[in-house]
Amino acid sequence: MTSSGPSDATPARRFVRTLREDVSSGLEHIVFSRLVGSALMPRTARRLLLVAAGAAVESGPGGGFTLVGSPKNLTIGHSAYLNRSVFIEALAPVGIGRDSALGMEVMIVTSHHELSSAGAWSPRSTGRPVVIGERVWIGARATILPGAVIEDDVVVAAGAVVAGRLRSHGLYAGVPAKRIRDLAPAAGEEADVATGTATSTEPSAPR
Repeated sequence: MTSSGPSDATPARRFVRTLREDVSSGLEHIVFSRLVGSALMPRTARRLLLVAAGAAVESGPGGGFTLVGSPKNLTIGHSAYLNRSVFIEALAPVGIGRDSALGMEVMIVTSHHELSSAGAWSPRSTGRPVVIGERVWIGARATILPGAVIEDDVVVAAGAVVAGRLRSHGLYAGVPAKRIRDLAPAAGEEADVATGTATSTEPSAPR
């Protein structure tokens, strides 16, 4: 949603601007929801269509997939899995790391409306990028809010609402999502107790 500027002062100009936005939104819906999200389309075909539109996608999303915003803002890593009906708003960049999994109806939102000190919200939205690391599992119907960062090796429980940064090797749940359990580093990693991160002790296998 954007605010009206001086050039939108007359009803005719407002009508033309609104018409253009509606046509653009309709075409976007047809291509990135109806076509790409069709249950009849194989994942490989979805990936190829997204790549053709400018996305950096190495894994095709599942059926019912919806993309709003620019495909050029979308990055999905190798061996990532997006289950049915995942919704991504790519007003700002959205990155999903390799070997991550998103459950059914996960929603990723990047548009943000500022609040004034008096509590009034701005009609002009701004984009805040979302980063999802590698080997992340996000449960069904979780919501990822603008500006969220989910580090590597995190599990997000179903229905959680994620804001801010989720640190590595943790299970998060609730609204807003809170760390409820530490997860052990994978084999070949040593936990750094001071920082809560993990450092690999073995060279990565070629992939």
